[in-house]
Amino acid sequence: MPTIAKQEVVRLFFPETQGFRAILQWIGVIIMQLSFREKASYGIGALGKDMACGIVNTFLMFYFTDVIGLAPAFLGVLFMVARIWDAANDPMAGWLIDNTKTRIGKFRPWILAGTITNSIVLVMLFRNPDIKGVGQYIFFSAMFLLWDITYTLEDISYWSMIPALADDEKERNTISVIPRIFAAIGNVAVGSFGLAMVRMLGKTVPGSLPSQAEQATGFFWLAVGIACVFLVTNVITVIFVKEKIVVPQAKKFKFKEIFTTIAGNDQLVVIIAAITLYTMAINLTASLGIYWFKYDVGNEALYGTFYLAAGGAQVLAMLFFPYFAKRFSRRKVFILSALLPIFGYAALYLVGRLAGGNMVLMAAAGFFLFFGFGFSLVLTSVMLADAVDYGEYKLGFRSESIVFSMQTFMVKLAMAVSGLVTGLGLAAFGFVANTRQTPAALLGIRLLMFVLPIVFLVCSLIIYLKGYRLNGEYSSRIRRELDERRATSLT
Repeated sequence: MPTIAKQEVVRLFFPETQGFRAILQWIGVIIMQLSFREKASYGIGALGKDMACGIVNTFLMFYFTDVIGLAPAFLGVLFMVARIWDAANDPMAGWLIDNTKTRIGKFRPWILAGTITNSIVLVMLFRNPDIKGVGQYIFFSAMFLLWDITYTLEDISYWSMIPALADDEKERNTISVIPRIFAAIGNVAVGSFGLAMVRMLGKTVPGSLPSQAEQATGFFWLAVGIACVFLVTNVITVIFVKEKIVVPQAKKFKFKEIFTTIAGNDQLVVIIAAITLYTMAINLTASLGIYWFKYDVGNEALYGTFYLAAGGAQVLAMLFFPYFAKRFSRRKVFILSALLPIFGYAALYLVGRLAGGNMVLMAAAGFFLFFGFGFSLVLTSVMLADAVDYGEYKLGFRSESIVFSMQTFMVKLAMAVSGLVTGLGLAAFGFVANTRQTPAALLGIRLLMFVLPIVFLVCSLIIYLKGYRLNGEYSSRIRRELDERRATSLT
């Protein structure tokens, strides 16, 4: 039974008494809490989802340049063009989901449809057809755009469920942490063991470097395995997780209202700017890390070990997030999430220059970098959930999917800019795949890997500190007023 219906039953027995609100809130907290099975079933969906995203974020540029042989400059432009399309595509998907009404809710149908289609396209994206020249560029461009569109449907509908699962701040913190931990495990697994799996699946002779053909085979079967995990984990989410908070909309969204809904939510705009810059910094690390280890440090195999250690720090940060959230304000946690990676980048650069082969020191530097990143991932989901409430408070209607479409948009915009910067930057500094790099090319890799991310993080922190207001009492007051509005609407 939807939450609103339960409130109506309570009102029949406690009509407009002074204690009605307290009773309603007490019962609301109970009925909005998820069981362990529901939380685990929701979280596990992020495992396969982020494994699919992880292989694209971490290895697609490398796969295109060093395995397929596509030009870096072309890829930079391709990634940017795809994200320009996302500027309309992501909010459109959110609008479509928010206007969906089915027997199983508005989110789960799109989670299932997006998962099935994206799994198929992912396999095609890492399939190397016997096409040469212009046809090869057209094929991979089409597959990348299709992957982008289908992933959007799944990702937006998945994360948009959070504000529909709980409206209590502590419960939201918990719900936001669980899928982020699963997502981090998926990302870390792909980043840490991806290259080793490529060698094994490509049947590379132990101790030798894999050929391009062996790498192509390995990446294909890795994509097949990830697609299978993606399907299984998200089917579990669809079967066992249901919406708890159902706020009927007084009207259906018109297409033109997508952008006024976003622009009218000033806190959402601040989140978009701050988190996009933050994610751009981390994405540069993900896309350039393998180049840095392979060509500057001189040991490609260290990338997996580093990613495993750093990813472990990311998971640890998510596990400790509720502890920090109880003892410090979200503002202080966000500041910490930005400062730790800045320190981590500086330390990693110094270790690479002075002791490149020392994996212990590299892991220590990566720990600070990714520990802060773990905080930011949870904070993003929590802040967007608060932005849903703020939008309802300010604009008078609720738009979970349009707001959470900005999460996918931010990630993919960051991917676009980092992809463009990586592609054009490598080309500008004279990078040539699978050869010994010139001093200029190595300098370019270092600048793109370390200096630019620090600049992005500083800008992100400044925007957050100056513009974000949904903290503490102000956020609590918004929720109380929304409760009163919803209670009044039942009379």
